[in-house]
This record gives sequence, structure tokens and C-alpha cells, in this order.
Amino acid sequence: MDTNLDLIQDPESSATQNQPGARKRAKALVDIDLCTGCGICANVCPVNCVKIEPSELNFNGVAVVDQRCTGCNICAIDCPWFAILMVNPDGSKKDPGEYEKQLQRLRGYR
Repeated sequence: MDTNLDLIQDPESSATQNQPGARKRAKALVDIDLCTGCGICANVCPVNCVKIEPSELNFNGVAVVDQRCTGCNICAIDCPWFAILMVNPDGSKKDPGEYEKQLQRLRGYR
């Protein structure tokens, strides 16, 4: 499974995890084997940190998440192919069941 782990596992960020102000929220991780380049994630990202880059894997390209990711989960919630996972600062993956809870809050259903 190829992913853009270089955006998640930044040596500088792992060295500063225990320092005050260190990142506490998850970051988006794209599984390029599942990504179809549909662009839904790029359209819903509130900080425009998701871009569709050209790729030889498919004619649409694949999603790439840059360092501005705030960990809001919206791209993972809206991805119809489940190609985006949220990875916590400790390297563990966020439970996809949490996405459903957040989706209900986002849509106003609490």
C-alpha cells in the first residue's frame, strides 16, 4: 500500500511532539492505491491543503495533502473511496467510526 507518508512522518514534527505547541490533531493520509483523483477531497477542504497531482496510476491523478492540514477530517468523511485516513501524531490511525459522529455534527444532527 503506497501512501504519502512523507507528509505524515516529518522528522522535525516527531522531534517536537513533546514540546509545548506540538501538533495534537490528526493529519490526512492518502492511500494512492484507492484514490481515483475525483477531487471531492480538494473541493471540501476548508484550508485548501489538498490538491490533485498528475499521476501515472490513473488519468485523473491522485490527491496530495500538504503540511497545512488541520486534521478536520472533512476530506476523510467525504471520500467515497475511503482513500483518506486520519493519522494521529503518535502514528495510530483514527477510528473511521468517529467520522460518522463528526459527520452528524457537521450536518447538524448531533
